[in-house]
Amino acid sequence: MTKLHFALVWLLVLAGLGASAQLVSTQPALLQEGSQGVVLTYHADSPLGNRGLAGLPQSTDVYAHIGVITNLSTSNADWKHVVAPWPTTSNQQQANLDKNRLTYVGPNTYTLEIGDMRTYFGITSPTENIKKIAVVFRTADGRQEGKTNTNGDILIDVLADGFQMALTSDATNDVFNRPTTVNFTVSTTAAADIKLDVNGTEFGSATAVTDFTKPFTFSAEGSYVVTATATYGGRDYKKTLNFTYPKASLQQDYPGGIPTMGAVRNNDGTVTFCLAAPGKTSVMIVGSWDNYELLDKNLMKYQDYKGNRYFWTTVSGLNDNEWYPYYYIVDDTYKVADPYAHLVLDPWNDRASQLNQSWRDRPRYPYDQLSGIMLAVYRHDTEQYQFSPFTIPEHDNLVIYELLLRDFTGLTGFAAANGTVRAAIERLPYIKALGFNAIELMPIMEFGGNNSWGYNTNFYMAPDKAYGSPTDYKDFIEECHRLGIAVILDIVFNQSDGLHPWYMMYEPGSNPFYNKEAPHQWSVLNDWNQGFPLVQQQWTDVLKYWLTEYNVDGFRFDLVKGLGDNDSYANGTEAYNQSRVNRMIRLHNVIKSVKPNGIHINELLGGAQEEKALGNDGQLQWANINDASCQFTMGWDTGNNNLYRFLSSRDGGRPWGSTVSYAESHDEERMAYKNAAYGNAGIKLPAGSDETITPGSLRRLGTLAAQMLMTPGPKMVWQFGELGNGQTTKQTSGGNDTGAKIVCWNYLDDPDRMALHNIYSTIINLRMDNPELFARNATFQASMLNNQFRDPRYIRLTAGNKEAVLFVNPSVTGGGVNVSVPVSMLSAANSQLICASQGFNATISDNGSGNVSVTVPAGAFAIFATKNVTGIDDSEIIADGNNVTVFGTQGQIIINGEYTNAAVYDLSGRAFGTENLPAGIYIVRVDGTSHKVVVR
Repeated sequence: MTKLHFALVWLLVLAGLGASAQLVSTQPALLQEGSQGVVLTYHADSPLGNRGLAGLPQSTDVYAHIGVITNLSTSNADWKHVVAPWPTTSNQQQANLDKNRLTYVGPNTYTLEIGDMRTYFGITSPTENIKKIAVVFRTADGRQEGKTNTNGDILIDVLADGFQMALTSDATNDVFNRPTTVNFTVSTTAAADIKLDVNGTEFGSATAVTDFTKPFTFSAEGSYVVTATATYGGRDYKKTLNFTYPKASLQQDYPGGIPTMGAVRNNDGTVTFCLAAPGKTSVMIVGSWDNYELLDKNLMKYQDYKGNRYFWTTVSGLNDNEWYPYYYIVDDTYKVADPYAHLVLDPWNDRASQLNQSWRDRPRYPYDQLSGIMLAVYRHDTEQYQFSPFTIPEHDNLVIYELLLRDFTGLTGFAAANGTVRAAIERLPYIKALGFNAIELMPIMEFGGNNSWGYNTNFYMAPDKAYGSPTDYKDFIEECHRLGIAVILDIVFNQSDGLHPWYMMYEPGSNPFYNKEAPHQWSVLNDWNQGFPLVQQQWTDVLKYWLTEYNVDGFRFDLVKGLGDNDSYANGTEAYNQSRVNRMIRLHNVIKSVKPNGIHINELLGGAQEEKALGNDGQLQWANINDASCQFTMGWDTGNNNLYRFLSSRDGGRPWGSTVSYAESHDEERMAYKNAAYGNAGIKLPAGSDETITPGSLRRLGTLAAQMLMTPGPKMVWQFGELGNGQTTKQTSGGNDTGAKIVCWNYLDDPDRMALHNIYSTIINLRMDNPELFARNATFQASMLNNQFRDPRYIRLTAGNKEAVLFVNPSVTGGGVNVSVPVSMLSAANSQLICASQGFNATISDNGSGNVSVTVPAGAFAIFATKNVTGIDDSEIIADGNNVTVFGTQGQIIINGEYTNAAVYDLSGRAFGTENLPAGIYIVRVDGTSHKVVVR
């Protein structure tokens, strides 16, 4: 198939439906491969369709994107012999042919003449047989589509030659909540005697006909099987349809008296399923264990508890270590999955080929039995995952790597959107070598589609299959912990996408879980009613689930400004909001109840008063320093250039160590992009250049990183920022560009980008190896971090007998500037160069009167520290991994073991060999893993 949208494929046997109901009717009514004079009639306003082309004027041409499913197709998504490609801006002439253009018959009615199907589709091989016609109707530009009412492709059965029959109805649902009359139609390919019965009782018959229609009224509660029998040539042919008119659920308390939402396995091996559904009267569970049949025995009981209604039922006979998909029918109308599902099957997106890469042996959607219904999946494993003990790093020295699994791995050099958890595990040594002690994963909970940032969550306890299996995620977390890296999940409690069961179960404006309109100014998708008790219970259960089942170490809460009570915004969204403070304190307590040192990060980006209150509770706050950082790296000293905000106590007096400050995040524009587009002379990329970044840009990116990372308190780096990634994150309108980005591992082959990488690695490891220099009780002194570029800058850190100083010349042009700093222990004799800008051979001098100075080129930096600040053990063997051992000896570096690639850099990013080396500290990169080495 040329274009699928990973959509649901809805099987249609279209015969004899009333004109008001049918989506596509055919001539003849039953298609067989030998049928002649075939005509398709499309009813754009049918309730069985999405009405995407309803109401078009006669002057608008409508085309069919059409092909066939044959015996050579691997699935109903594998279209063969597509008549024309999907239209793009460059191929409209090839996509819009007379052959696939429909004829306007009347309002919302169009025909397409096919004639002989094998000729129309160009099928010449006698061994290839047509099974179905596959079609999506569209406008000439493809921007409007006519599909099924579940946004799926339309499939029309092509029956085998010989006698065939079909049973259809004009019912739009197979579950009724009131007495309902349904017209049943039996169609045959030759005259036959036809009989219709319901549960064995005949309600209509005809003799020697090819079409027969008879109504039946379902007036009593119960389960019904409608059977059509066609007698032809002395043989009976049968077709059946199933319907249910459920009873109202009966009252009976949940076992133990306190309802627990979701699927709970009992001690006797039975499983109790429970759905909260306030205001509803009837819920039925439909499970794979009953072959998805609608059975009276699966009508759930209900209990009213603390003002809300819960429906529940207990199921026996479910085996361990097996997948069991299921769904609920609510009030005989809404077919939804379980909001507490731990795994979800998605009819629209599970066909995507990328899932075969991320999780090949996953449970599959039962397309042969269901369509257009999200399914929850229950499974009980007899062997539970065993996590190793892990100590969460101190929050005030977290250095976090923000990571989007989609774009972190995959096809290097391409925006393939095929990153996986398993591939990310292989890259964890890279993050470890950089020195990071935490990873923040952008949302991994089941989101809409397979290509997303993840902020459109549909199910909060189900990991999205686009990245891998539940075991893959657990392996990722376990390996992070083995490497000393905490795992923080980005989680979205402000809004959900449209497939959350509680959103689907109610009409807009009468939904207790959601606000019809957001009470705050940050309206995104579907706004949760934060004050509703079941919403708050969901948040509690979600946090506990991920902390226990996946052993994560904490959460970053997205868009906290939207988490206030509905009546709390009288003074505006930005005003201090006590209900938000109370809610975040409550959520923090939930985290601490499972992991006392669990990490809690808020994306509030609010006023100092509110962030002080949250910080005093031990919560961390995102601190966006992107604007000032970009001004610095672009080389403009006007506007916002206050880099003191990298320190929380200099940011409106917030509690020390309570802000996670960053120069870039997924929400902010890349500094390297703005440098290339808007930078000052020597930083901006010249027009027509074949390069992607200038040396001046890389130098200032490194100097900005030094100022950020030498400031105490938690820090965050957005993936590939350490390599100067310059792909824009914004649309031309200014909004976020959430599309796939190019995977940047090829940057590791660029020595200039590796120099920036080594700056990050050296300073982060300096923090990790000398935490006392960055602790609350250390001495921090900084000068001129918010001044114009003519003023030299420094940061000085002192703790015990250790001292480290950052020297910065922020100017864009001109010669070297002498940066003088008052010190207590650092001197020319008691000093070592930790790192410096690429190509800068920094030397330190004593000025007398307790000052030292370094002459620093424009835009550059250097870090010197006392000799006891190395971060390197006395042992010469500094790394032993991947069967490779690295030694630093007199004047040389020795690499023993099997490896493919090795490179040596000094701390200013210059490449060296392994022999005749000056004494100093070097970064040795072996097959993607970096090691720090002392050469004497």
